Amino acid sequence: MFRTVFRIICLGACACLFAFAFNVFLLPHHLLSGGVAGIAALIHHFVDVNSGIILFTMNIPLFILGLIYLGKKFVLHTIYTVTVLSLALKFIPIYAISEDIFLSSVIGGALYGLAVGIIIRLGSSTGGTDIISLTVSKRTNMQVGFLNICMNLFVVFSSGFVFGWDITLYTIIAIYVAGRAVDMVYTNQNKLTLTIVTDKAEQLTEELLKLHPRGITISEAEGAYTHRPRKILTTVITKFELNETKHKIKEIDANAFVNITQTLEVLGRFRRD
Repeated sequence: MFRTVFRIICLGACACLFAFAFNVFLLPHHLLSGGVAGIAALIHHFVDVNSGIILFTMNIPLFILGLIYLGKKFVLHTIYTVTVLSLALKFIPIYAISEDIFLSSVIGGALYGLAVGIIIRLGSSTGGTDIISLTVSKRTNMQVGFLNICMNLFVVFSSGFVFGWDITLYTIIAIYVAGRAVDMVYTNQNKLTLTIVTDKAEQLTEELLKLHPRGITISEAEGAYTHRPRKILTTVITKFELNETKHKIKEIDANAFVNITQTLEVLGRFRRD
């Protein structure tokens, strides 16, 4: 119960942070955040309708896509996040804190990228291209931030025709900074290989399988100095799962030898949720 309440509070706070970055750093300088939010800002430029209302309306068909590929729980969290985001965009005044467009593009991009990364890490999204990026990332291992950058090219070129190409260059900076910020926070696409030498292989295997739905390979080994029989567990996890996994290993076998290496690519079956 506490975790659920904490998650809801964090999602609401991050949605407000996104809206703050959008209305205070980006929109006053005609900078776009990319994705559906950027398209909403473009429509807002021509139609006297609040961008928050436009954002929520455009997300309705994408909620259906998320329901099919990402699950009911994810969609419910996303609907809540997008609702808070839409309200925050409506009530936070559009006012430029800084007249420096370069600083605004960097700070605004970093803040909204940070907000999006935390929101995704908490099992939700801001809707729009986040849903598409997560669906593709789940099946291809491509980074979410990189996918967002690719899909935002449409918004970038559109803003060039509407606001001028100088503004577009600053928009590219904001989108790039945001994409990097997302990938720094959301690390679920990064894989690690764990090689664990332990005397408590059966107990450790049982607990790790409870912890994460990951396959574990058990190999027989012998210590070079002691000639004692040992067992080696090999598994692949996401970077997001690392701290919890290390804690569990230490709890079961404090003397276990653990080698953690960065994994470039995983082929075959790897459960990502």
